[in-house]
Amino acid sequence: MTTTETTMTEVQEKQPRYGVSGRTIADRASGGEPVEQRWQFSTQWEMLELADGSLFFDSVYADHRVVASPPPVLRRILRMIDEDNPSLVAVARKVAPGGDRATVEQVERLLDPFFRAGILVPVRSDDRPEWADDELVERFSTQLEWLGSLSAESRGHWDYFGRLRRAHVAILGLGGAGSLLAQALTAVGVGRLTLVDGDTIESSNLVRQIFYHPDQIGLGKVDSMAEQLRRFSPYTRYDVMPEYIRGADDVSRCIEGADFVAVCADAPRFVLNRWIDTACKAGRVPYLGAFSGAVGPMYRPGKPGCFGCLEHRFRSELGDRHDLLVDALAAKTSWRYPSFVSGPLAVAQLMTTEIVMHLTEAAEPSCAGNVIRFQHPHTVPEPIAAHPDCDCSTEVG
Repeated sequence: MTTTETTMTEVQEKQPRYGVSGRTIADRASGGEPVEQRWQFSTQWEMLELADGSLFFDSVYADHRVVASPPPVLRRILRMIDEDNPSLVAVARKVAPGGDRATVEQVERLLDPFFRAGILVPVRSDDRPEWADDELVERFSTQLEWLGSLSAESRGHWDYFGRLRRAHVAILGLGGAGSLLAQALTAVGVGRLTLVDGDTIESSNLVRQIFYHPDQIGLGKVDSMAEQLRRFSPYTRYDVMPEYIRGADDVSRCIEGADFVAVCADAPRFVLNRWIDTACKAGRVPYLGAFSGAVGPMYRPGKPGCFGCLEHRFRSELGDRHDLLVDALAAKTSWRYPSFVSGPLAVAQLMTTEIVMHLTEAAEPSCAGNVIRFQHPHTVPEPIAAHPDCDCSTEVG
């Protein structure tokens, strides 16, 4: 076998789009994988052989790659992987007599760009955990495929999914974003949800709180949502707390035992965020919320970027007027924002992905140290530096 340099358009240089692109994001450890490991094309990618002789790698995320003039040996190897999912040793034995170690290393170098781009991934292990019965595997089969595409390990999909199954998320507020988020986190298999909201369903809610029904008007949101979620999935445990939050102590009680807190409530305005920030920092519980047309930043104990950093920045911009403004917002108990269903949908989608990335540890959340602003037609991350007067990045672990 002759050593050939693989040239793939932008395979190394191209940066992923906003958020998680769906492809493997961790580099394959150099020399760390046993050569007996079998390989397959990621379910996020499809190899197409075009009439001009090029190889086109079609991504479901429109993140395409091209090899314009593939050497015959590369084309042959990729066809083998597409058909049989062989190991590098098996590939070497087919492309060169004997398939010695030097040939294996040449195959490995030839395929390295495909490993790094996440086009080729380890064949996922069929050995399921004891807790994964046939019904659960069937229910979450496509999600397991997706989780597998984010991992460089053959059992990565089970590791990630196991973390979701063990996770406990408290959702504060079941309005537009909160009700959608509760449904989404149930759909991904989070093991336990605590639902907190003292409100009842009103007719005007239905324009954006789309999982409630007209025949539920006047009923409590948490009980109505829990009833629906129990019908939707038996794989999540639901704790309901039909109450309003009136201080940091209430927050601490509502999030007890939670691994993560999703902030979807909005009253009393701004003061509620202070209470949550205080309680979560005291309990060292990560949290994420939406605030003023944005999602984030995500608070993670001992790391920079949190609501406190934002407030310090606001105070430095507004001076004494900041606290006067907060007092006025909190005192006003009746207001109505203009609303459209796409707003809560966008917030819930972003929060779901960010929470899943944090809980699985599959990738760094985009809201870690950032605020994601969604202002049509642009959605952009805005870095939030740790404020020197905030203690979020100096907490003792």
